[in-house]
Amino acid sequence: MPEVKRNKLPKMISAMADEKHREYFRLFYFQYMIVGLCTILFLYSEISLVPRSQNVQFSLDNPSISKSYVANELVGPLGCLILSVGLSNLVVFWTCMFDKDLLKKNRVTWIRERPDGISKDFHFMHTSLLCLMLIVSINAALTGALKLIIGNLRPDFVDRCIPDLQKISDSDSLVFGLDICKQTNKWVLYEGLKSTPSGHSSFIVSSMGFTYLWQRAFTTRSTRSYIWCPLLALVVMVSRVVDHRHHWYDVVSGAVLAFLVIYGCWKWTFANVPKRDILPSPVSV
Repeated sequence: MPEVKRNKLPKMISAMADEKHREYFRLFYFQYMIVGLCTILFLYSEISLVPRSQNVQFSLDNPSISKSYVANELVGPLGCLILSVGLSNLVVFWTCMFDKDLLKKNRVTWIRERPDGISKDFHFMHTSLLCLMLIVSINAALTGALKLIIGNLRPDFVDRCIPDLQKISDSDSLVFGLDICKQTNKWVLYEGLKSTPSGHSSFIVSSMGFTYLWQRAFTTRSTRSYIWCPLLALVVMVSRVVDHRHHWYDVVSGAVLAFLVIYGCWKWTFANVPKRDILPSPVSV
């Protein structure tokens, strides 16, 4: 019997640990739900929905939409995801796992109160990564929705459209709609209506902005060691203008949106620390 009990003991301890972690993750169900819902909304808006196209009117002489269409972007969608989401997650994970000595000792007082049975290192890493995913997913959903609602034309829209010269010559109007476009690839055509705000800019600024603030707030690294975060964001933003994918105000509006999302999620995650009661709880008789 004693040997049987000893054999059951590790299993019981493992089961208790699993239950503690399940209870711990249940505390963040609402945040997980927001991340999942916003991610689904973003993917749905990107894959299934198109901008409002019925009332689109444009002039072929408008220089702001007459840039050349560049097929090979300097930073494509996949590259942007790797540089933003992948790199920022890697920095947080690597620092928490392998560079713990660089973390500030008082960081635990800056985040939500840690439940019993959960290590402070795991709690800090999980909270940081969850805040990052909240920022990225909420920013993605808002960016996708605004692109569809605004429906602004990209700088290379006329080249994407491939205007039908016969229809243009037969018309007396100087303003045309999508009916003159000979573009057979509808994905390329409708993407030309998603200029504002810049998705690349909002993604890279939201992730690199968080990575910069996180290292500044929770690590002892010098500012020079993470100045690459805003520089990388700036390079990606400039590339969108160089590739004729966005107007200058598109990248600025994308960056402003990202900053607002960072501010809201950061305050929610790190500044909303529950205050301990100064006086002990009342004792019932």
